[in-house]
Amino acid sequence: MPEVELFANGVSLGKKASDEHFFYFDVPNAGETKLTAVAGEFTDESVIRKVDTFNEEYRLKEQGAVLNWFDITAPEGFYSLNDKLSDIMMSEQGRAFFGGMMEKMMGSIMKGEGAAAAMGDGAMLSEGLMKMMGGFTVIRLTSLLGAANVKFTKEELLGINAQLNQIPRV
Repeated sequence: MPEVELFANGVSLGKKASDEHFFYFDVPNAGETKLTAVAGEFTDESVIRKVDTFNEEYRLKEQGAVLNWFDITAPEGFYSLNDKLSDIMMSEQGRAFFGGMMEKMMGSIMKGEGAAAAMGDGAMLSEGLMKMMGGFTVIRLTSLLGAANVKFTKEELLGINAQLNQIPRV
């Protein structure tokens, strides 16, 4: 099992082990702190600096939701945003879930909201389009929908993921 030790200004904050290669440490941040991570023969360093006022130039100006890989839960034996639409659609529950999502999206399109400008009134999803979409992960598909002005918040994406986490893989 991989293990890492983290030092703050030369003082060990302890060792942690994880099968997921992701380690959490509580790091004191007062003034300037030099962090050193040691994992076996490998070492990496960084410096963090405590500030009273956040520099707005460093804030991400997002267009749509930004979701980090570690935000997405993927319990073994269940689907997540990281699965391909075609895999999820093999499950009866998966087809029902995405059928409901598509109805909501098409309803928005018909009302002139969201993707209406990009797809036009009465837009239908052809078999070819559905086959192409099936090759995308759900998270990739939601980002592509942004080009059609269909946007998801981080909370909405996490909600979709939570629902997918309830659907057993087939």
